[in-house]
Amino acid sequence: MRLTALLLMLFLPFAAAAQDRVAMVIGVSAYEDAVTLDGPRADAVRLTKALEGQGFDVTTLIDAESAAFKQALSDFAFQAETADIALIYYAGRRVASGGQSYLIPIDAPLAPASALRREGVALPALLRAAGKARQIRLVLLDNCHAAPQQATAPLPPPEPRLGTLVVTSGEVGACDESGENAGLFAETLAEVLAQPEVEVGAMLDDFRAALRSRSGGSLSARRYGRLNPMPFFLGGGDGESAPGDWADLNETQGQRLAELAGQGDTRSQLGLAALQSDPDDPRYDPQNAAAQLMLAIETGSAEARYQLAQLYEEGRGVEQDEARAMQLYRDAAERGHAGALNDLGFIHLQGELGQEADPELALDYFRRAADRRHPAAMFNFAAMIDDDKVPGRGAADAALYLYRALRAGDGTLLGLMQEEPRLFDSDTRKALQRKLSDVGFYDGAIDGLYGDGTQAAIRAAFGMEAGALPGEATETTKKTPEAETSETSPIASETPQEEPDQEPTTQTEDAPEIDAEPEPGADKNVTPVLRPKQAARE
Repeated sequence: MRLTALLLMLFLPFAAAAQDRVAMVIGVSAYEDAVTLDGPRADAVRLTKALEGQGFDVTTLIDAESAAFKQALSDFAFQAETADIALIYYAGRRVASGGQSYLIPIDAPLAPASALRREGVALPALLRAAGKARQIRLVLLDNCHAAPQQATAPLPPPEPRLGTLVVTSGEVGACDESGENAGLFAETLAEVLAQPEVEVGAMLDDFRAALRSRSGGSLSARRYGRLNPMPFFLGGGDGESAPGDWADLNETQGQRLAELAGQGDTRSQLGLAALQSDPDDPRYDPQNAAAQLMLAIETGSAEARYQLAQLYEEGRGVEQDEARAMQLYRDAAERGHAGALNDLGFIHLQGELGQEADPELALDYFRRAADRRHPAAMFNFAAMIDDDKVPGRGAADAALYLYRALRAGDGTLLGLMQEEPRLFDSDTRKALQRKLSDVGFYDGAIDGLYGDGTQAAIRAAFGMEAGALPGEATETTKKTPEAETSETSPIASETPQEEPDQEPTTQTEDAPEIDAEPEPGADKNVTPVLRPKQAARE
């Protein structure tokens, strides 16, 4: 197998990108068997106004019926794929059935169970929709009206994955005395959203403290899951000047980060380690960075294992130890860390860190990382399929992975499609055109030629606005730490027409659904292999 020199991630500056902040706000109160309450409606209106004030594109549902609720959620999931942050707020009934938690539209019956499951919206569908965002995925559940009197089974706790954080208002049924006005949970959230120059992790810490104080302890925000370990600022800025990396934090923000890390907050420990690992930052302290990562490892963090592996590989802050680095990469991979899986694929493909080259093992790592939607891994796996290195997979599979990499914001893939459209075989190019056509981005000929129409469709799938052109490519990279993930490979909806699954499913590593037929004939091309973390260090 020949390898190209295209080992650097070519992240492009796009001034005309799609909406990077999306939110869905849901308030349901006009149930047929209950006195209409104004609380959820007032909460939804208050939060919609607050989020729009912070630049969010907000979808607001008030007293939605089942069909409208599900369609709006499906549309939102598609929209979230090209957003940096997706936030969902829900105030209304939730009912447990079969060990699952269901959100209840106004026309959904509570019994029998079969009708509830058919008309209700499973909480995991909500989490998957928010989980499509590229960076920050946040779901907020107001528990005041969660359990109606008819419900007897306790609500199971949320089980988010893929870097999604769920925040609830505390005990089910715990309400304040807000009456017809927005409740304390929504009102306090709306206020902290507007805090200027406060990173989202610190903002949520402030929110929890303020809610408990203002409610006299009757409301206490509870968290499930973790946010991605990357900085994000919601309020008080134009977005362009907000820090995009931990090293960009100013002195005050850095001090707050260190304070939270000292309190044992894992995400802050990861952020502080990233900040202190930057040789160009005056706060550079690789020894303390390694110490912070070791503390985070004690909480079970796969990301901490991954970052510490990089330090051992390079000998920064610790004595260089390739064997220790490999063990940490493997430990992170065993916990489902997509970046570690992708790096291990690269290491075994090239025979690095004292390992013998093993293309078959590398292929397995790339596949597992790709099925966790790691952008570079999806690109790598698509390239290996394109090179006929993956038994049982064809052009349609490669195209599906390329499409998903575009939706995940892979600037490398976008740059290569713009600059080297014939990098992939003609079958794969045709299959990608079909995929773009299936989801409504392309209406031209399926000919494998990437003319203006195909290029425009590729940019649209990436999330660029119609008519926007990419800027100059650079050899710099933007570091995107991985979320804490489980050993799963969810294959979720890609089009606005598809509806998120309503029933819990057992996640497997099966092949993705084939939705385009490969055509005969192919040009043999080279296989680009991308290891973004390695590129960032060079």
